Amino acid sequence: MVRGRRAPGRRRNSHMTAAFRVSMRLTDGPASHGDGVVTWWQWLSHPPRTSRQSARGRVLLISYQFPPAGGSGVQRPAKLAKYLPACGWSVEVLAAGHDRFPWTDVSLLDDLAPHTAVHRIAGYEPACLARRMASVWSSIAGTDARAVEGGEIGRQGCRSIRRIDDGLYWRLTKWTGRLGMGNGESLWIGPATRAAIRRHRESPFHAVISTGPPHFVHRVAMRIAQTTGLPWLADLRDPLVSDFDREAPPARHLAHMLAFERTILQHATMVVTTSPSFACDLRDRYPHRADDIRAILNGFDREDIIEAVDAGQPPAKSQAECTFVAAGAFYGRRELRRIIEPLEAVLSGRRHWWGRVRLVVAGTLDVGQRRYWERNKPDWVDLVGYVDHAAAIRLAAAAACSIVVVPACGHGHLSIPGKTLELLAIPTHILALVPPDSDTARIVIRAGGATVAALENEHAVATAMRQIIESHFAGRLAGQRNWRRVDAFDRRVVAARFADGLTSICGQRAADTGGGAAVRNGAGT
Repeated sequence: MVRGRRAPGRRRNSHMTAAFRVSMRLTDGPASHGDGVVTWWQWLSHPPRTSRQSARGRVLLISYQFPPAGGSGVQRPAKLAKYLPACGWSVEVLAAGHDRFPWTDVSLLDDLAPHTAVHRIAGYEPACLARRMASVWSSIAGTDARAVEGGEIGRQGCRSIRRIDDGLYWRLTKWTGRLGMGNGESLWIGPATRAAIRRHRESPFHAVISTGPPHFVHRVAMRIAQTTGLPWLADLRDPLVSDFDREAPPARHLAHMLAFERTILQHATMVVTTSPSFACDLRDRYPHRADDIRAILNGFDREDIIEAVDAGQPPAKSQAECTFVAAGAFYGRRELRRIIEPLEAVLSGRRHWWGRVRLVVAGTLDVGQRRYWERNKPDWVDLVGYVDHAAAIRLAAAAACSIVVVPACGHGHLSIPGKTLELLAIPTHILALVPPDSDTARIVIRAGGATVAALENEHAVATAMRQIIESHFAGRLAGQRNWRRVDAFDRRVVAARFADGLTSICGQRAADTGGGAAVRNGAGT
């Protein structure tokens, strides 16, 4: 069990003052006060009020990836664990018991309150089996694995044990792939389910939330719900069937995931999605569950922004240089060339902009794209790789324009990149390369300070980039928004909506079973 380091809201008080000082550098002047729009620094320091929940309950939050794992996928479960307690729901987390994830961001642990219990369960997936086997080998060789972690043996010994761990991991992963289990992470399901049920019997929960991808976490929640009778909220952050890849998924995989989707919609007490279009799609296909499907979008955390922007060295938006920042993972249909090639076309005919326009790519690229662009990237492109959450915020705050990428495909129309809603909370212009009729386009247009163009339309993208550069150099590029509309995406508001959902499904269950106000009275299952 791992506990959080610091309670929400206990960050250094000086950072609130920092927000006021930094704001004067980030904005050229006061924004219009019409239509409820206020200046960014005033807005940032006044979070929206959310109603205090009368219900009091305990919820088990199942998220395979959880801090210190990094990346955008862990933000939603981490922020739920941070803000649900203020809405009347104490949270315990069930997460993976290994650290073999693409990204690490230890700073995210600071969001967790000291009393938050995180149960990291080691299952039968290759990462955990490899570690166990390496530990056995170290014991036979006379080396205690705990001594390795404590630094009591030499660096050479550590490297040797790590090589054994790595070798076993890759071999085991190869075998799970051959057996049709992908990377084998779904072998976590059984141990995680048993651990959760044991914990429930020790200290009963009132509800369970599963948030994916990876979507096998919903199998854990479903088994818990079937065994204990707990109400289950299934949080689908992405569609189960994705066409983000350039090639269509195998028919067998497609049929399997569609069947699993039907199982979730059959057994979950409530289903939550991260976009209105995805919720509408599910309601259309499962009309008998329409009342139990809700859209609760992702959001941003004011404390993250205040913490990330340093008052000592505030990011300045120099009109002498125009920097575009594209953050996130580029894979499949999210092709970096659809950003670089239009910008290259713009610059090729305007020598006076050479050396004054840059593109910073803060994120990971799939193998093919990385190999190509490491050899062929223009001088004005910086591939900085993955950066932690705070660094990504600082890059966006200092940039002239942040880029959001959503390809025109089924998945693209049914999802909103989580980073989009955080970018809306920063006074930087947004270039949304997204389908014009998508949820993402509607949200950024409504908030203001954004330009929309279809990712696949190279001419439209180039035109948008040219206009943004011209406006920036002329000092006319809009970064201010209708901040009161952005309030809807505050993580406190998101958590309050989840709390409403939990209260609803617990009340529904109490009514179905004749249990009365089970949540208010603290009764367990």
